Amino acid sequence: MKRWLARQAAGLALAALAIWLLARSGLDFRISALAYSPEARGFPLKDAWLLAVVGHSALKYFAVGIWCALLVVAALAPRWRRSALHAWLGIALAALAVAMLRELSGHSCPWDLAEFGGTAQWFPVFGDVPAAPGPGRCLPAAHASTGFALFALYFALRDGQPRLARWALALAWLLGLTAAAVQVARGAHFASHALWTAWVAWAVNVALYAALRRLKRPA
Repeated sequence: MKRWLARQAAGLALAALAIWLLARSGLDFRISALAYSPEARGFPLKDAWLLAVVGHSALKYFAVGIWCALLVVAALAPRWRRSALHAWLGIALAALAVAMLRELSGHSCPWDLAEFGGTAQWFPVFGDVPAAPGPGRCLPAAHASTGFALFALYFALRDGQPRLARWALALAWLLGLTAAAVQVARGAHFASHALWTAWVAWAVNVALYAALRRLKRPA
């Protein structure tokens, strides 16, 4: 377990560096510029029905439905109870961690930045806060956590059902990246914001998995 945790810590450190470099390279701005209209001084897809309703609201309710269904599974299927409760707790903790970090964030969304028609100033993660950072509360990306929080399903299943765990991991990435793409297209987030969400969700679930394994270990 110690070796596994060491590998996870190293992987998370490398991933954090890669995400930080992505944002500092300007790639975030180049990606978001693809969805921005200089003529309209805004993001044309910001209020598009397909993205705002289906890609945002419906996707969020779908993820909440999975979270609630895990309690039903725990109540009605004793064989799956431990895994279902593990996944339920992991989803809740990952989403909570992302939400708390977002509330504390001074980083504003693309649609608030001067480069995209707003007034706020951009600054890098771990960088000095500028004079006009804007409303903030935009990093990590909350909506992407509707998918990436489902990493918890992978960790809950990896010991007993490894094949099913891999499918759960694929689902988490699919939903997380879909949610991220929706919000980038709407101007609500940079790509790196969503990747930080994935990082936080994975880190939280690594910690939870290790803690539960420790509790299961015989005295």
